[in-house]
Amino acid sequence: MEIELTRISFEADVYDVRKTVAAVLHGPDLYDPNDRDNKGRVPNFEIIMGKSPAGRIHNGNAVLRVGSNLGRRLLKLNWESKGRLIELKGRYLKVFNLHNSVPLDVKQTLEKALYIDPEKDRLRSQIEEQARLVRARIAKVQFGVWYKPSDSPSPRRTFSIEHERDFLSNSAAYVYVVYEHKLIHIDVSGYSASPIYMLT
Repeated sequence: MEIELTRISFEADVYDVRKTVAAVLHGPDLYDPNDRDNKGRVPNFEIIMGKSPAGRIHNGNAVLRVGSNLGRRLLKLNWESKGRLIELKGRYLKVFNLHNSVPLDVKQTLEKALYIDPEKDRLRSQIEEQARLVRARIAKVQFGVWYKPSDSPSPRRTFSIEHERDFLSNSAAYVYVVYEHKLIHIDVSGYSASPIYMLT
């Protein structure tokens, strides 16, 4: 089900909201680790922040997507606490039932995917953002193999260049790190070949 959260501080981001909501949903009033229906996992949920037309990170509202049973229990607990259940940055959030069902694909994800701690997710997002800023100019790309010459007394191997391309004189090439997919993307311009993707 979908539940609206309002009165969210403009100083809070989505990770702050997720952490606060998780403290309630995973707390002793709503989560029983011994319940067989939980399968030994804390319940998963999704937060969608409202978009702000004023350039802020959100408009003070969010939608909480959660399983129907847990959602109804959350609404009941919020009513019993007279709206003093979810506190974020010194303000109690108002909680309303939107009477909307969660899309099927989201429902399946919430049921099957493991819950990810907001702080770990925040760190991962920061790493991805920093990786997107990495852009290095390539002088040359070389493809080849390492081999040990049969007449060499040294145990060291030598790199045999099978193909080489210079990207300083005829064209331009840049390296991008795509953290999410764990690959290095080489973007080539001024050359007929398609971009090269190399798994690392």
